[in-house]
Amino acid sequence: MVTLGERAPSFELPAVAGGDLDTRSLSDLLGEDVIVLMFYPADFNPACDERGSDVGELDVFTMQKDVTILAVSPDSVYSHRAFADRYDLKVPLLSDTRREVAERYGVVDDREEGYLVQRAVFVIDLNGRIQYRWATSDPHELPEVEPIRVTIEAIGGDSTALSRYRVGHAHYVEGRRAFTSAMDAFSDREWMLARSDFERAREEFEEAAEEFDTAYRFSETAVLDEPFDRAKSKANALWQAADWLASAADEFSSGNGQEGTAYREDAEAPLETARDLEEPIDPDDIVDEGGEIVLQPEEDTSVMDEIRDEQASDDEPAGGIDLEVEEVEIDDGDEVEARGLETDAGRRAREYGGKGVEMGEADGAGEDQIAEAVGDLDGEAADDEQAESDTKQSDESDSSDITDEEVAEIAAELEDDE
Repeated sequence: MVTLGERAPSFELPAVAGGDLDTRSLSDLLGEDVIVLMFYPADFNPACDERGSDVGELDVFTMQKDVTILAVSPDSVYSHRAFADRYDLKVPLLSDTRREVAERYGVVDDREEGYLVQRAVFVIDLNGRIQYRWATSDPHELPEVEPIRVTIEAIGGDSTALSRYRVGHAHYVEGRRAFTSAMDAFSDREWMLARSDFERAREEFEEAAEEFDTAYRFSETAVLDEPFDRAKSKANALWQAADWLASAADEFSSGNGQEGTAYREDAEAPLETARDLEEPIDPDDIVDEGGEIVLQPEEDTSVMDEIRDEQASDDEPAGGIDLEVEEVEIDDGDEVEARGLETDAGRRAREYGGKGVEMGEADGAGEDQIAEAVGDLDGEAADDEQAESDTKQSDESDSSDITDEEVAEIAAELEDDE
């Protein structure tokens, strides 16, 4: 069996994860998480009962950040899928049908017929070294969780913290670069480009915040607590701002100016938080001097200064690198923004035919214009009614103005005809 401190043998195996067929490679996972590698004899082995399975004993670690659990047995991926479904397992199940990986770790019991795989657990640190090992040939014996938990907590320290911080800082710089580009596009009203860059910035800031958080938790030196925590807070604030601004750009691109303005205003709070926080310290400014961690900020240009230089012109900050968000005003020239922005007053004016209303303004007619328009229409209607009444009265007057003499003459003419 492999020994403590030895480098963990690499492998790549077919797997079942979340009900889907996939592969898992140790080399792809190293450096990202602490790995708990479990070998077990078979799916539906004697240690399983109605209440749970042996693999389920390690499910508790799936809830822990920066820990990846892998379970390996000689069964096929199709058997693994049924096993995972039966016990609702969240742990990826790897298929080592030829027992080659089990052989490398020294957990194949060749004394038993069929070369059974022992139940075993290995904890592998971020550098790929074995920090814990346990194995048994008893098919009913299960690993104790507490020693595994203690080993996981012991893995870390300043070296691991600095490694994770460096990864987080790389994500942060990419996020700032995307954010700068997005602010330029936002200022130029290139909404689709702004949305795309804000979304990319959001993803980078989210990754950065997670890495900064891990660095903060792994750190053993008090001098690193404040800069690591501040870096996490700033990345979180910019992540939230980028999320709101991506939504704002999306609404503006659809002509929904009011909604876009609301999202832009929502971004102000996290932007204000970000403005009040210093930029994360460069990882190269954290120095180990004989076992003591000290901060030595360089006097030279920082990475953020380089980003400013990349996109700035005329000695002005590049595209809102100072995190100022320009207000967007809707005017006649912006057909995209004007579309769908009709106010209630403008709608009422349109329904009344636009009588006496100046429609050139994107905000539509004012209330005084509406009143004037309605008043004009009421006046016209009154004039029409008066004209109709006069005509009717004239007709009635014409038909009733006949004298008695005319009546007598008509009667006499009728008698003569007879």
